[in-house]
Amino acid sequence: MKHKFFSTVMASLFGLVLLLSLPTASFAAESGSTVHEPEMSTKATATLFAKYTGASQQEWSFSDIELTYRPNTTLSLGVMEFTLPSGFAATTKDTVNGHALRERQILNNGKTVRLPLNIDLLGAAEFKLSLNNKTLPAAGTYKFRAENKSLSIGSKFYAEDTIVVQKRSTPPTQPCDC
Repeated sequence: MKHKFFSTVMASLFGLVLLLSLPTASFAAESGSTVHEPEMSTKATATLFAKYTGASQQEWSFSDIELTYRPNTTLSLGVMEFTLPSGFAATTKDTVNGHALRERQILNNGKTVRLPLNIDLLGAAEFKLSLNNKTLPAAGTYKFRAENKSLSIGSKFYAEDTIVVQKRSTPPTQPCDC
């Protein structure tokens, strides 16, 4: 009963948003005016914030990384994906919004995390992917990407952010063959 009511409400909201957005688009297309009037910028863009939550930022050490993605859409129904750069991989020990990832959410040998059937209404959704106890790769800059691959209104759908892995000040010590 709740599911049917929720589905009906979401379908009605989606229909209302579509009805409100179509007349403005068709009016703009029919308008032959060449005068450019200033527009009020109400479009929000998707954001992704990548940060270390572990103690180390040096290559070949262990650290935690948190990716926070906000689609900032007016209405969005569908799939959300995180794409990890080379040197990083998601596992079932990682979490999204405090819940452990399931094997079916991890794709491409851990390079992609897909979250099916997500809803964002008026930019309220936030997805936090926590990569726990990862061995940081070689020093360099690594780009993370999050994308809203769904039926959406009001966003640019994807966002990117980078983290910098620092070079070790001293190389790791080699075991002694004494």
